[in-house]
Amino acid sequence: MSAQTAPGADPNPSARGGRRRRLVQILLTLAIGAAGAAIGLLLVPATKVEIGPLSASVHLKPSLNSETAILLPPVGEVLFDTHVAPVRVEARVQGVDIAAAEELLFSDAALAELEATAPEAVTSAAARNAVLSAVLAAAGASLAVGLTFRRVRRTVVAGASSVAVVGASVAAAGLTFSPQALYQPKFDGLLSQATYVADIGSGTLTDYNSYRETLAEFVGQVSALYIAADSLPVGRNAENLITVLHVSDIHDNPQAYDVIAQLEAQFEVELVIDTGDIVSWGTSYENELISAIGRIDAPYVFVSGNHDGAGASGAVAAQPNGIVLDNEVETIAGLTIAGIGDPRFAADDDSDAGGWREGEAAVTASAFQLGDTITAHDEQNPEDPVDLALFHDPRLPEGLLGRVPLVLSGHMHTSDVELDREGSGTDWLTVGSTGGALASGGVAPVLEGDDPLDLTARMLYFDSETHELVAYDDIVMGGLGLVSVSIQRTQMPTEHPELVIPEDAETPEEPIPSEQVVEPGEGLPDEERVTPTDPISPTSEASDGGEG
Repeated sequence: MSAQTAPGADPNPSARGGRRRRLVQILLTLAIGAAGAAIGLLLVPATKVEIGPLSASVHLKPSLNSETAILLPPVGEVLFDTHVAPVRVEARVQGVDIAAAEELLFSDAALAELEATAPEAVTSAAARNAVLSAVLAAAGASLAVGLTFRRVRRTVVAGASSVAVVGASVAAAGLTFSPQALYQPKFDGLLSQATYVADIGSGTLTDYNSYRETLAEFVGQVSALYIAADSLPVGRNAENLITVLHVSDIHDNPQAYDVIAQLEAQFEVELVIDTGDIVSWGTSYENELISAIGRIDAPYVFVSGNHDGAGASGAVAAQPNGIVLDNEVETIAGLTIAGIGDPRFAADDDSDAGGWREGEAAVTASAFQLGDTITAHDEQNPEDPVDLALFHDPRLPEGLLGRVPLVLSGHMHTSDVELDREGSGTDWLTVGSTGGALASGGVAPVLEGDDPLDLTARMLYFDSETHELVAYDDIVMGGLGLVSVSIQRTQMPTEHPELVIPEDAETPEEPIPSEQVVEPGEGLPDEERVTPTDPISPTSEASDGGEG
């Protein structure tokens, strides 16, 4: 007579225990196989490839950062957010044929050949590296499982699973690859840090001049590498673009002119635009620094800022390539540009802090004057409307909204981009200080042990036929005591809203005060410009900080 199972007891305890053991074995096999595959992947060598003048190697690595990286030792790397898969594709530049690189930069035929052959070369190298990764991952997983369990079936399954995982990851990277991402590279790098802190004081001028030369040379080298990397996947047809360099708030920093000259040469700049505060105190000594503009080949278009007196504007206009706009419109390098100077002068600080605000009405009136000038020009020249406007202070925009597709500003010492500002269809781009606000508070952080202000500029690319802005590069360089560069490209939206003047941005009915009317090309005399004063100490010439 068979024994009866007690109520509530497991009818088949041995079977349940067997399932648990099998589950543990499966999990253990997976863990050991994954570890073996990981070791195998670490042993995968890079695949060498020739890409035009560059000798490079391609390496696929498992990573949570789904990106393509072009490594440029020793200066840094260019990153592209190209796909969605746990794979990082690395292309490391190991050598550069200088003669071939120079031919690439100056020969359309060499660039066309590179554009035709580079994608296949890189893709082929990546495919070979992927196959090698799958083989070594499978070998590592099979060897680890085989030595642990000594079971042929488990060994085969581990190897096949590793091949499947690697293949699926590579396939996912290929299927989700976005060519559009190649239009928005980001370069980051750090060449070195100076062993001193420059403070422009006695005994440090030599060091500072040396640093200026070092940074300018480094920017030139990095720019050349950046152009080469940018040209590999997508190319850049310079014939269809107008390249413009936007700078602002140099504040007496001679280093800014070195950087401008390097960027002009490397990016083939056709026009430099400066939105003001080229000096800080309006002295004759400062105006002498402006002669550096004459060494720049491209036209240099300038509107005065609140620190620039008539002497500074005159010094710019006296340069062979200098063009000063003051409530007028000119066509330069194929672009129709309007500009007006800031109606304030010698205001150490006209920020909101402390009550320094008596210049706001004048700034608002100035914007409406330029807006009316633009409207009148467009009505008289419907086939050649204004493409962009230059205005120093971006905080009071009403007079320009909806009247022009693009406005460039400075003043804030930090960069900003406002597309379709207040629904007007006007894009407003503000660039930071190209001089690191040197003579307007830029040295203070260094003396206090903090990081210096960055030197910033922006490269603008306009379609040569439509005159629309199609892309821009934000260029950020380390300030005093640092040698670093970051370049970030951004594509503009393909669809652009129509220009519409907001209801609260219509030209006021009351006339602009006669003393603030800017005659085209003449500007306001310094003594008639607004000079905000400290409400607590009206004679004070000091400031508490803020924009300049």
